[in-house]
Amino acid sequence: METRRPTTPAAEEILGLYYPVLDHGFVALVDYMGSDESIERAARVSYGYGTRKRSATRGLIRYLRRHLHTTPSEMVELKFHCAMPMFVARQWVRHRTACLAEGTEVFFDLPGAEARGRRQLYKLPIEEIWRRFQPTRNRTRPDKQRNPFHRRDRLRRMKLRQVNEDTLACQHTRIVDVYRNGPKPVFRMVLEDGKSIEATSDHRFLFGTGWDTLGRATGLRETGERAVWRHGDYFVYVNGAAEERPAFYRDPIWLQREYRGHRRSLTGLAQASRVKAKLVRIKRIEFVGERETYDLEVEGPYHNFVANGIVTHNSINEYSGRYSLMPLLFYSPDPGNFSLQSSVNNQGREADAAPERLYGDAIRRWEEVRASASRAYAWMVQEDVARELARIDLPLSTYTQWYWKIDLHNLLHFLTLRVDDHAQWEIQEFGRVMAGMLKRVAPLSFEAWIDYQVCGDKLSRMEIEALARLLEPDADGGLAVRERGGSLSFEELRGMGMAPREVRELAGKIRRRRVPDFDLDLSRFRSAEDVAAEMHEAVHGNFE
Repeated sequence: METRRPTTPAAEEILGLYYPVLDHGFVALVDYMGSDESIERAARVSYGYGTRKRSATRGLIRYLRRHLHTTPSEMVELKFHCAMPMFVARQWVRHRTACLAEGTEVFFDLPGAEARGRRQLYKLPIEEIWRRFQPTRNRTRPDKQRNPFHRRDRLRRMKLRQVNEDTLACQHTRIVDVYRNGPKPVFRMVLEDGKSIEATSDHRFLFGTGWDTLGRATGLRETGERAVWRHGDYFVYVNGAAEERPAFYRDPIWLQREYRGHRRSLTGLAQASRVKAKLVRIKRIEFVGERETYDLEVEGPYHNFVANGIVTHNSINEYSGRYSLMPLLFYSPDPGNFSLQSSVNNQGREADAAPERLYGDAIRRWEEVRASASRAYAWMVQEDVARELARIDLPLSTYTQWYWKIDLHNLLHFLTLRVDDHAQWEIQEFGRVMAGMLKRVAPLSFEAWIDYQVCGDKLSRMEIEALARLLEPDADGGLAVRERGGSLSFEELRGMGMAPREVRELAGKIRRRRVPDFDLDLSRFRSAEDVAAEMHEAVHGNFE
């Protein structure tokens, strides 16, 4: 079947195939929207696909990347299916960019009121949820000292309000985790009914046309500290409204027959069942500047929650151990990547491998823990213990999966951090594979990213001043070495305002760098059927 949308033959070649990462992980490009030509079209607006020479497209994309004009690159999106150990997943989500601003109130329902057949709303600011998720010791209650996470566990048991996307009825989910994503440019969306919410332009909301980002749905962008968007009628779903129900829902005799013996208030039960989401028009969108941002991860199958009365989405759909059996696959580093703690970097490991004897002891201890956790998990599942409880002691080495959809601009931000040598080696492996897939979707954008971000660097005022003392433009537009000695001592650089670490970093910035290509070995790709069979065995082989 022919398509009119832009495609890239190199991307089509690997679409739907799975590339192995680590011992049991993988990355698959399951879909993509747009290509380098889409970025050019968004930047130039008036040109159609194929009407410009490739050299003109390359020049424009390199200019945009060099000067950090990132909005056109948000027109390209990639969707990945990934499997990774849980500790890698936790690092991964720290760099999601779709966020809600501080002050956003998350809606819960109090269980006591619901037991009486009513809904009683309880609101918590998202930054307070994040604070309660942080481990602390209770200084005033010695009986709480044994469990520094009691506030987190209590929050995870609370009934978070969400919307059933099939019926639009209000129901409940639970928080999995909360993330603080740092200061980001934030917009305020104000609705006709007075509700408002502050979020980044790439956060998704449930529009009348389905899930979409605020930016893509309305054409929103920031220009000169102002919000510019396509004015028009845009509708988003908000926290429920009373629904007219048939008369028998209000009939006491019918209620007694249907809910005989139920402990809830029958009138309240009927009232609680009526709440459904409704559409409200967006009145205006304002730019509010940079704010501290957060995001929630919630349990599925509907990955949404209600905040400030508006239906909003978290960024990742993760494999749910609450609904599905966990594949009992665990990550073990190979001997070459098993190292001691770095003596100079609190976040890293030494370059050299640890002694063989220590590696053997670690593997033995890991296997003992995993075998015990697997037996306990399998036993609880076979005894029909709720899966959401049976999974809670599985180790961080357990593999999880998710579908991850992200635009090109934010993917490049993620990859810049995660292919860097300072990142943990395991997540570097995933970053390198995803970079190789990106190279096939948008090769000109990939090339510009390598030249200006991966192998390029930023210079501070002091660093530019230091280089200006050594070099000067010549008459032909080139650079010439100044006549003075051509050197700056460590003390002179310190005298220009650089900290000792900044002086060392400057030396690293001006060294020549190896240019990575991130090419993928096509012979290593696996079919979706092979991967599905392996996952099926990992799940069901432990319960036979």
